[in-house]
Amino acid sequence: MTGPTQKDLPLVSVIVPVFNNGRFIGPALESLFRQTYPEERREIIVVDDGSTDNTPEVLKKYGQDIFHIRQEHRGVAGARNAGISRARGEFITFLDSDDLWYEERLQRVVERFTESPLAGMVYHPLELIDSEGVTIEKNFYAAFGYKEGISGWVANEVASGKIFCGGSSFAFRRDIVDLISPSPEDVRRGEDYYMTVISSCYAPAEYIPHILGKYRLHSGNLTMSEGLDDRITLAARNKDFAHTRQKVMEKISNLHNAHTNTPDLNLLRRLQAKEMIFFHVLTGERSRAIKQIPALFKGSPALEELLRGVEVSVMALFIPAGLYPLMVSAYRLLKGLKILTL
Repeated sequence: MTGPTQKDLPLVSVIVPVFNNGRFIGPALESLFRQTYPEERREIIVVDDGSTDNTPEVLKKYGQDIFHIRQEHRGVAGARNAGISRARGEFITFLDSDDLWYEERLQRVVERFTESPLAGMVYHPLELIDSEGVTIEKNFYAAFGYKEGISGWVANEVASGKIFCGGSSFAFRRDIVDLISPSPEDVRRGEDYYMTVISSCYAPAEYIPHILGKYRLHSGNLTMSEGLDDRITLAARNKDFAHTRQKVMEKISNLHNAHTNTPDLNLLRRLQAKEMIFFHVLTGERSRAIKQIPALFKGSPALEELLRGVEVSVMALFIPAGLYPLMVSAYRLLKGLKILTL
């Protein structure tokens, strides 16, 4: 008996949203062309989301090797929606335009989906590199205290942030993507979070215990940037994530399928309250921040979360807004040294 031929392998759609990332899009695409998964069974859809730098010129070099969509700027969610509408694959995955994949990444993802036919999402850890490609941490997950090795129904773990699902680390079955999409295009930050939480409501996830790509940390990152953020940036980030939590809760509230496994809504409300507290303090509205404190304790938070609520309450009441950027930087450093965990 002969084994499966290339024609029997599933088609994989790789969607690459890009916006003003001419510096990094070339290496990202080159990492796709080096994949061990057969070229005939993958399609590369690059969505240029209205770039005004040299991105269009860089993309022209790749000609027929990519399917190129150019659109007015709509944000990450809008770019992904456009790519999904064109995708033909049985599996859909995303590569951020500043990240890289190891050569075996697609092959291992397809193998895990094949081994686990009930899985809706597959994810894996990433290496952390700087803007020049130099390794900062070999395993981003382990270095910053994220949980590893968790498979199954993981909605609560993803919603709480215990599992990090960055855009270049996850892949979906097409039927799951159809249930998620289109993503709300007013989600500016946290599109990865939105997609992975909702996917986890519909189907189990499978973890691949191998580092299969590189997450690039640089000043242009939307969610996690190198260097010290200023108050305005931190305030915008917290407000955007609070909005994303709201969109997740709205989507979950409309899930009526008996087979879904949704996260605790009170957990999401507590996280949203924390983000709005930071936003109000950073924008000089401490009285509004204080009014949000009771929401930190809504429902029945576990001890660890209860202590975090007390900590955030103290910050809201007493810590000067000017110290917040330094505190965030110190918190990241301590997590990287494994003194703190999520």
